[in-house]
Amino acid sequence: PAAAQDRSAVNGPPPPVAPASISRDASGRATLRAHRIREALNTDGTLDEPIYTQIQPIGDFIQFEPTNGAPASEATEVWILFDADNLYVSGKAYDRSPDKWVLNEMRRDVPNVSANESVGFSIDTFNDKRNGFLFEVNALGGFLDAQVTNEGFPPNQNWNAVFSVEVGRFDGGWSFEFRIPFWSLRYQPGNDQIWGFNMRRVV
Repeated sequence: PAAAQDRSAVNGPPPPVAPASISRDASGRATLRAHRIREALNTDGTLDEPIYTQIQPIGDFIQFEPTNGAPASEATEVWILFDADNLYVSGKAYDRSPDKWVLNEMRRDVPNVSANESVGFSIDTFNDKRNGFLFEVNALGGFLDAQVTNEGFPPNQNWNAVFSVEVGRFDGGWSFEFRIPFWSLRYQPGNDQIWGFNMRRVV
């Protein structure tokens, strides 16, 4: 059926070839590659495994506010990795002014996490642009997760996935590592998976 064909198509440029993680076309659309790893990551918030030097990160974020479309004021690097059991989303959030961070929330699923210095992402596991899962963490390690069903707003924050996330600090910013077991998500069967992915950084 047409709907199934649409979900299985890459709506953007051809997938990047490893070790690249992102390809873009002239209209600004991006296709990302999730890289397979053979051993589980130690998700401690410190990005010191060799894979982080072997695989190129996703970067070159653009602003939504205050200047829509301008380059991001602070750099963010992201890696999307997976093994047989888990999806990993890791990254570095660079910042030249850590003294200006707003960090005051450690409660789970509290919307104020999004108002802190934070990163969040959504994954559309059926690639239908209607359903998905949201995850967010601030630089203190406070986090939230939620589910979107049939484009419903606000997302269902009563949905609580089994996952872990740790944050760390480095000279010039902070880092994060998410580990999300595949069994805590719903997605189509089969080895060839095309998911939607969107990510934001709040500075």
